[in-house]
Amino acid sequence: MALRESARATPFNLGHRVELDIWERKYNLALERMERDERDFRAIEESLRRLVLRLSALARGQSDAADRLLDQLGEGLRQSCAPEALEPLLDGLAEAVAALEPRIVEAVHDVPVAVDSADPIPAAVVHAPEDAEAIAALRADVAKLQNLLAEVSGRLGDMTRYLVAELEDATAGSDPGRVLGEQVSEEMRQLAEQTLEASDVTALREQVTARLAVIDQHFRDYREREDARMTSYRERAERMRDRVEELETQATSLQDSLRREHELALTDPLTGLPNRLAYERRMAELEAELREGRAVACIGAFDIDHFKTINDSFGHAAGDAVLRIVGNALSKTLDGRAFVARYGGEEFAVVFAGYTADEAHAIARELCATVEALAFHASQKPVKVTMSGGLTRFAPNETAATAFDRADRALYAAKRAGRNTCVVL
Repeated sequence: MALRESARATPFNLGHRVELDIWERKYNLALERMERDERDFRAIEESLRRLVLRLSALARGQSDAADRLLDQLGEGLRQSCAPEALEPLLDGLAEAVAALEPRIVEAVHDVPVAVDSADPIPAAVVHAPEDAEAIAALRADVAKLQNLLAEVSGRLGDMTRYLVAELEDATAGSDPGRVLGEQVSEEMRQLAEQTLEASDVTALREQVTARLAVIDQHFRDYREREDARMTSYRERAERMRDRVEELETQATSLQDSLRREHELALTDPLTGLPNRLAYERRMAELEAELREGRAVACIGAFDIDHFKTINDSFGHAAGDAVLRIVGNALSKTLDGRAFVARYGGEEFAVVFAGYTADEAHAIARELCATVEALAFHASQKPVKVTMSGGLTRFAPNETAATAFDRADRALYAAKRAGRNTCVVL
């Protein structure tokens, strides 16, 4: 499990991916906002500049001073001068137009004025009947220009939505995304410049169409690169997942092996009971609990009576069988009430945690009676097997070794008392 957590902490984990998604959205939103603002500004600025140029053309011929100012204004608009630079020209032009006002009124006496509230061009005075065709052509050009601008706006809106969709799986700030942003920005800049320099609507349409085609190609190239990158990414992720699964399988196998080795290290191979190492670990835990005042306990030492005689008379195989049968009987009789371990040779140790001396003594006598009731046969002859025990209270102010030594002395006292009994010391 620890290995799984370590593998998931790589750059491919859900937590790092969330951070990348946040930066991707920020990038996409910033790019969309930049394109929208630039598109709107350029469209408005282009319309106004071309409208001023057309109106200036209609106003020519009224006076030399006005014509010079109109020439300067047209040149400034074509060069995209700052508004501050155009202010003096507009003021001078206003004065020149004011000086011409009596002549304009006289020239247009009895000539109808064309007003159309739906026309984007402000209502203008028709200077002469022969100018009607020019004004009609101007209005037609403006209508075409508006249609073209609407088409361009739609195309750029589609491109912006496409860009947002395409960049959702790309890393924010990565080279492909940055390059695409720079390319689109450059194409937009050139598009704005060319629209100002176009001489008529037809030329403007051709330039806009060509520039949009280039932007489309940038998007297609980016899509191909991103598809290739994502394919490579998925392949690497698949390989990584397979490797992680393999490592997890190995880790599980190692954990199972370690658990089995640990169990074997704490188990007596002959009787299947916990061995002396397991007993010492249990006593260390109990010693700490007693010092903290969280438990009471007694320690019992038990030994099979006349075990050497059994080995000498019937062989070590018989002796091993006796050890296995006695160990199994002790484990079943205790049934989890106490911890039993093979201490060494024919000796067993029992830890009565949570029992007083009287309670532990009653269980110890029960164990001795259980062993006495076992039926053993060797060489087709019945063999009587008994067990003696020594019991002592494990005091909080002493060590486990001290307590077991006292239980061992009680065991030898039981031997001296005739065996098949348990003495409390």
